[in-house]
Amino acid sequence: MVAPGTNDNVIEDNTVLGNTNGIVLLVPGVEGNIIRHNIVAGNPPVQLSVTFPADDGVDIKNLATPGANTIDDNFCLTEFPVSPVNPACPAVGRRGDKDEKEKEKDEKEKGDDPPQP
Repeated sequence: MVAPGTNDNVIEDNTVLGNTNGIVLLVPGVEGNIIRHNIVAGNPPVQLSVTFPADDGVDIKNLATPGANTIDDNFCLTEFPVSPVNPACPAVGRRGDKDEKEKEKDEKEKGDDPPQP
């Protein structure tokens, strides 16, 4: 948790699992922090979600001023608020789903193969 007056920190290469909340930027005024290359999932853990379904736990909660901190290249499933411009948790597809870049790469690779008899 990044509390008021906590600025210019690097939160990097951590695994945050099974907490009520994962990484939280608590209030406006928290700035200059870099949150990157973390695995933040299962916050809150499944049992807590089942026992207290109204709990607002998420993997990354950013209540700081938008754009005041850098949140980049994290693996997470839930965030609050959700930013359509620069999401903290990029879209995580279902197993077997491919994004557009992967589909384009597959198409290019197919085109490079010689025709089969």
